[in-house]
Amino acid sequence: MVKSRRLFLVTLVLIAVLLSATVAVAGCGSSTTTTSATTSATTTSSGSVIGDRALQVEASNPTSGDYANNTITGVNLAQKLNDPAQASQIYLLDVRSKTDYATGHIKGATQVDFASWATPENLAKLPKDKKIVVICYTGNTAAQTASGLRMLGYDAGILKEGMMGWTQEPATASTIAALNSASNPTVTTPNPVQPVDAPPSTTFTPPADADYSTLAAKANAVMAKMPTSGDYANYTIAAGTVNTTITGANKSTVFLLDVRAAADYAKGHIDGATNIPLASLFMPENMKLLPKDKKIIVVCYTGNTAAQAMFMLNMLDYDAATLKFGMMGWNGTGKDAYIQEIQSANNPVVTGP
Repeated sequence: MVKSRRLFLVTLVLIAVLLSATVAVAGCGSSTTTTSATTSATTTSSGSVIGDRALQVEASNPTSGDYANNTITGVNLAQKLNDPAQASQIYLLDVRSKTDYATGHIKGATQVDFASWATPENLAKLPKDKKIVVICYTGNTAAQTASGLRMLGYDAGILKEGMMGWTQEPATASTIAALNSASNPTVTTPNPVQPVDAPPSTTFTPPADADYSTLAAKANAVMAKMPTSGDYANYTIAAGTVNTTITGANKSTVFLLDVRAAADYAKGHIDGATNIPLASLFMPENMKLLPKDKKIIVVCYTGNTAAQAMFMLNMLDYDAATLKFGMMGWNGTGKDAYIQEIQSANNPVVTGP
């Protein structure tokens, strides 16, 4: 009887141990699953934050006025800077090299290297209560910077044509010559896709505080991996290199994204280009039309609006670059107005650090 009772007790202990082990194993499995789901949700949430922000930023871009398409001409900027009341509301951010800045810059401008504008240290210096006008050489890298800043909630715009739109620059003559000689072919084939319409326009507002760190970290990561040499230096590619690529063996490695208005695309575009107008680009349905296994070359009129879109695409983990000078650099479309503005630019500059 005693032996039977002892055997019974031992059996109960063994069952308890086995049940405890089973619960422990189940608990580990549950914990692992939860961690995986949390990681996945975090990744999805991050992508959603950036995608939603890109859509909101594009829907709030001004389409008229002094800062239409987030750009301002040298003439208009000079007028504002000559008015003390307006000048006090503007912060000039020059993203050219220190050497070129020292050679000549707009009075009052603060210099930050383009490659490092998104570091936490440099972002902390920027005002959130002023219009930030970003200045570069031609407007391209300034457009990338302004796009990133707007994603982060800064009210940023671009000096149209960069310093060439402000004063006579060493590169002015060579730029004019390059635009006058641009003669790559275009076609008028139908758009291969039917993009959905743009979302309703909205007012530009900063992101939620909880989203800012996600957006800022991503912008800094995009700049940290930016190529500084080669065909895609500074996330930009020349028209001649694009033409060589799309007519050669590597044609299938690139995707040409034309973000101009549909009417302008219909008048003439690069062979093989897909048209999704900038205002509707970040609609979820339209984003699904873009490949993540190809280099996306974004095309616009002068390169500036393409650069804005391109930076946001890179924040969304697409591999994108801008066609330098846009269609103007491809076949001269729209070059006359651009050339006239840089030829007549004559605003003053100051020198030194």
